[in-house]
Amino acid sequence: MKIRWAISLEETMTSPNFQNIFRKAILCLSETELEYQKKFRFKEDALACLIGKLMPRKAAVLHTNRQWNSLEFVKNKSGKPSLRQDASSVPRFEYNVSHQGDLVVLATGDTRIGVDVMRIDESRRETASEQVDSFKRHFSEDEIESVKGGDKSDLKRWQAFYRIWCLKESILKATGVGLPDGLHNHIFQLDPIYEHIPGSSTTSSLYFHQSIPQPQWTFEESYIGENHCVAVASESPSKEFVPFEMTTLSEMIDEADFVNVTADPDEELDAFMEKPNKPF
Repeated sequence: MKIRWAISLEETMTSPNFQNIFRKAILCLSETELEYQKKFRFKEDALACLIGKLMPRKAAVLHTNRQWNSLEFVKNKSGKPSLRQDASSVPRFEYNVSHQGDLVVLATGDTRIGVDVMRIDESRRETASEQVDSFKRHFSEDEIESVKGGDKSDLKRWQAFYRIWCLKESILKATGVGLPDGLHNHIFQLDPIYEHIPGSSTTSSLYFHQSIPQPQWTFEESYIGENHCVAVASESPSKEFVPFEMTTLSEMIDEADFVNVTADPDEELDAFMEKPNKPF
């Protein structure tokens, strides 16, 4: 089972039933998960954390047919979270979560998987070309050319920059090695004919690790809405593309079991509502 879900933070917080949904969501988190989300200063980050903990639980229930409150999530030495499963569990449940801008996204499968989402942000002080210059140690010459080359608008250059960034982050998250492996070691050969814009999708990008082709990986690239670029890395050569589906926090906890019955939902809601919104 392959799931691709996305949830809007703004739509969640402006829902007329948000406070009741939040209260129930609190009870569906483990004590550890609840304590972790409380650490965030801003509403958006705390809510993204809460949603990012609940999405894998909902997906795991669908994937494994296990009960919500029987699921246990752990982290490996690199800090990558996973569902605790028996070595013989079939099918395997692998997942990854990303949140940036207005979206929290989840991608699942039965092999190693990573996802990254970025909002196209033209409000930065620098241009896209200046941005890629400051990050040039992380990019190949061809990747830099895909951003800076040709006669195109700065929006197109930003789209190209965020596309490459999402690809690199998705493979780092899929492998679980993170930044210590170095973004410069992960190079992508892009289809020169394909134009990555809202409404488009592709699995054509080729991946090289330290200049060695890695054909066992597929990269699903698309947009969610008009301004969120997303990439999913999965350890499968199938080149199958699975589109993202917009969903809601309410749908995530529908039919969910309470995990932390000692939590005080009203107290947690009050603490959340007192947090400031992000100033940017």
